Amino acid sequence: MKRSLFLIMMLNALLGSLMAQNSPIIYSMEDLRFKKIRDGLYTSSNLRLSEIKGTPYVDESFISGKIITSSGLTNTDILLRYNAFTDDLEFKRGEDICNIDPKSIVKRAEFGGAIYGYMSFHYGGKILNGFFKILMEGKATLLARYTVAFLDKEEIKPFAEPKPARFDVVKKEYYLAFGNDPAKSFSSKKGLLELFGEKKDEMETFMSKNKLSVRGDESMIKIVAHYNSL
Repeated sequence: MKRSLFLIMMLNALLGSLMAQNSPIIYSMEDLRFKKIRDGLYTSSNLRLSEIKGTPYVDESFISGKIITSSGLTNTDILLRYNAFTDDLEFKRGEDICNIDPKSIVKRAEFGGAIYGYMSFHYGGKILNGFFKILMEGKATLLARYTVAFLDKEEIKPFAEPKPARFDVVKKEYYLAFGNDPAKSFSSKKGLLELFGEKKDEMETFMSKNKLSVRGDESMIKIVAHYNSL
């Protein structure tokens, strides 16, 4: 009897170890909190998502990917998408759509050829945390932050068709992060060059010579790649 009980305990321990190593996020993170996403959370009037024009997503499709947690655990085969309005990574749990709470458990998420990281950044005189798409990593890390605004339905006006509640177009803003320092945004060539510090003049020469601007991923990747090579 004691031998049988010992074997059962060993089997349970082995199964638990295998689940922790190989199972998807819905099993290996059972000790964390999840939030099931429900309709009617976007406005004070509780409009359903289907009643709102536009989309809060960079891509509405769920794409298979993986998540690396802040503790180093890797979870694979997860269906993921990014909500730029709520700044959430959403995933499917059976038939339900959920997000991860707290967000800080996510160190890195990879899906659809994109890499997202949860990190700190300067905004409005404060240091906040949020998800960024990682475009290039090195001594300077190039990041893109996506946001989308919600516009409530307009009141009825004479001789004008009222606009329905809607999400505005998804906007992208570039940031640079150096080491573990919070990322800083820039929207102009001057602003970017200031972030390069003592390499400012050299980088300005490189950008001018190669006719590179701060618009577009391809151009920005070339600029940051050159800085990282110096």
